[in-house]
Amino acid sequence: MYGVIGNGETCAFISVFSSVDWLCLPRFDSPTFFARALDSVNGGSLTLSYEMGGAKTPLERGEQRYLEDANLLETTNRVGADTVRAIDFMPFNKRKMWRILGISGPDSFRLVMEVDARPDYNRKKPSVDILDNGLLIHSPGQALLITSSERASVKRKSLAFEVEPPMAIPVLLAYGSTPEEARKAAGGSSYQREYLECLKFWRGYAVSALPVFELSPRLHYYYMRSLLVLKLLMYDKTGAILAAPTTSFPEIVGEDKNWDYRFCWVRDGAYSAEALALAGLFDESRKILDFLLGIAEKEGKPYPHPLVSIDGDLRGTEEEEIGSLVGFGNSRPVRIGNKAVEQKQNDLEGEVVHSIYVFYKYSRRQEYLERHFEAVKRIVEYVMGHWREKDAGIWEFRGPYMDYVHSKTMCWAALEYGGRLASSMGERRLASRWGLEAERVKVDIIKNGWSEEKKCFKRAYEDDSYDASVLAIPLMNMLPVDDPMVQMTVKSITDHLGTGGLLKRFAEEPNAFMLSSLWLAQVMVKKGRAVNALDIINRAARYASSDLGLFAEEYDMYYQRLVGNIPQSFSHEEFIKSINYLMGRG
Repeated sequence: MYGVIGNGETCAFISVFSSVDWLCLPRFDSPTFFARALDSVNGGSLTLSYEMGGAKTPLERGEQRYLEDANLLETTNRVGADTVRAIDFMPFNKRKMWRILGISGPDSFRLVMEVDARPDYNRKKPSVDILDNGLLIHSPGQALLITSSERASVKRKSLAFEVEPPMAIPVLLAYGSTPEEARKAAGGSSYQREYLECLKFWRGYAVSALPVFELSPRLHYYYMRSLLVLKLLMYDKTGAILAAPTTSFPEIVGEDKNWDYRFCWVRDGAYSAEALALAGLFDESRKILDFLLGIAEKEGKPYPHPLVSIDGDLRGTEEEEIGSLVGFGNSRPVRIGNKAVEQKQNDLEGEVVHSIYVFYKYSRRQEYLERHFEAVKRIVEYVMGHWREKDAGIWEFRGPYMDYVHSKTMCWAALEYGGRLASSMGERRLASRWGLEAERVKVDIIKNGWSEEKKCFKRAYEDDSYDASVLAIPLMNMLPVDDPMVQMTVKSITDHLGTGGLLKRFAEEPNAFMLSSLWLAQVMVKKGRAVNALDIINRAARYASSDLGLFAEEYDMYYQRLVGNIPQSFSHEEFIKSINYLMGRG
């Protein structure tokens, strides 16, 4: 398992062995520079080992923790009778990473930092320049400078330090697209100053959130970690938020369900904006909404593509298989880009309108609604004329388009919550018109989306499979939770998709899915069954996250391990929403 640090532009994964096993440079969506997380032999990494008595030994497995309310990571490893404690952090909006290696204990030894760079997904061989006290490693479009204020013995693939405890060894990793950019990023660096600045930045963000101290200290910890993760996944220059900062971490180890999530999904962005608004972090919520409104098309479907790059365009989204990495657990193929960009997904407009409604409900920022109401109007008007169309659905099935119940429900949500926003603007005639159309959508869903045989809302009008996505019906308040059809649906979904106290998305899938599990928790809160909701939330925290509070997409009950890309914004934002539901918000 890994700890993750970041700076609003990219992130690094650090293992319990204190190795850097994932780093894309210079951005989240750039090619990997280190990718041992996907290929232990050919991926490349930055590792620590030690020499004592003439033998070189890798660091043994250690322990990790985050500094309280911050994205600064501490990894502690033993070296004989000594202790090596690494503090890793990336100063926000600066192209650098610090590794502060604090060593204590009775023995002297040599600490070796080995650098195995494999740029561009191991498709390019890097050039290495040996500096006075460091290395400059570069390849077209990628450059990394590694240096230290402590004297090092430098070779082409390593820096070695003579350790006389107690001592601290600050190691700077500065990066850019070119060697010149990396050198510039390293200028004026001070690890003491930047450590304090970084700590202040993250804690200032965390303290702005509404607290949940009434719950257990454990749930408060996971809640705060989730808020910190969402900020970590935001590309600060544009406000885009990643689905996850990784590609091809497999949904099923050894199989081919391996996808690139280093893009901004419209749906994920809308959900994250809602979660941040519920937590009182309105500026961050607004920043995501600004991005989503900024990419809306002025003609035709407002959101013709389910995902975009972190710049808001389609660059890098074309799907490609990478043969130079074998994949985690030999789960081939490793993919970059995501073919889902080509799909039509009709829920997206409803997701955005609902997120604007939630933001407005809790922030009461009338000026924001006034400034963007024309965009809201255009989105809802599009849904008015197109809600009957088929699409690919929320789970992005790569098959024929169908009339997915979830997509229809979110079309209803666009009309219903658009109408509520129109009322807040004094546009009563518009609100009435949209409300009447919302009722037509609702009647259509009840007529065509219900399975009398299964006593449950169906996946699609053409497919009566059990599917957790229909929980959107009570969550969006299209039908109340005490409606008989909703009660039967919740029971059927739980009976047929439940696993280990959590919930799968659909029967064809073997693993518990975090999003659907936490949706069920939110439905339980709406039903007044807070104890059941709390049980699901606690199980999610116990099963489906690491000890560091990082949630994956899924949890494999059989092998008892996290699967899928991590950390997953879907999972973290739904955890935040579930906690806020328990607190009476939402």
